Amino acid sequence: MKLKLRLLLLFLLIVTTGFGFYVYQRYSFEKRHPFVPEKKHKNDTLRVGIIGDSWATGITIDTIIKDEFSKRGITNEVISFGQPEAKTKQIYDNLYANPEQPYSSNEILHHNLDYCIILAGTSDAEGEMGAKFYAYYCSLIISDLARNNIEPVFVTMPEFGFKEETDSLDILKKVRNEVSSLLIDNGNTRSLDGYRKQANEMLKETRLKDSTIVVPFNLVCDDYEKHKILYRNTGHLSTAGKQKMGRLIVEYILEKEKAAKRKSLNTNIVQIEPAKKNKRA
Repeated sequence: MKLKLRLLLLFLLIVTTGFGFYVYQRYSFEKRHPFVPEKKHKNDTLRVGIIGDSWATGITIDTIIKDEFSKRGITNEVISFGQPEAKTKQIYDNLYANPEQPYSSNEILHHNLDYCIILAGTSDAEGEMGAKFYAYYCSLIISDLARNNIEPVFVTMPEFGFKEETDSLDILKKVRNEVSSLLIDNGNTRSLDGYRKQANEMLKETRLKDSTIVVPFNLVCDDYEKHKILYRNTGHLSTAGKQKMGRLIVEYILEKEKAAKRKSLNTNIVQIEPAKKNKRA
């Protein structure tokens, strides 16, 4: 009897330890990757990168964005790196992965980019990773891009069939998510608005909002149920949805480009005026 009890306790210890290690590996907040910023030179061609989960995979979204710039007479180059079902933690790690590794987006940091679009969040929400997890890794991605003199273009948490996606999970994943949610986020993983709010607070607290182009996804779609024509399925945009999102992203980038030119022009005028006065003197 004592032997059976000991074996049972040993089994429970192994299961508990294994689950604890799994939870730690899945939800832990890792430290920032070390890096050395590269020197940048002025591009004659507008260079844009895209990173993210399955929303950044394939050739559709990069082709749409490239075409939107071209329609406006802007010579551009767009490169895209996505990993299906990737959480923000994986997306961040992919930036520093060896170029030979699958889904590595290392080239993003070494391609002299002007902008990098971040398409992430659906996998975090579906996996119920928690709003703090999502915001933390978004902050690492955004800040590391900015420190490499690449302007981040952050698309806020997308609207999608969140309930349908989570309801379709098998029973083991549902139990895992429920338990983990209570442990890491006090059960606060049931609303996409919670993820959006946390990300917005992160941008303000870290002052990353000043160096980031924030594209509100609600301008693409504010209600999944009312705009299903924009979706191919519960978790992905249709071609029409991608075209709408692509146009919006391009508009935000071009508005930033115009603002930068106006600022440069005003600076030049201010510098010329004192020179004229000195000449008269």
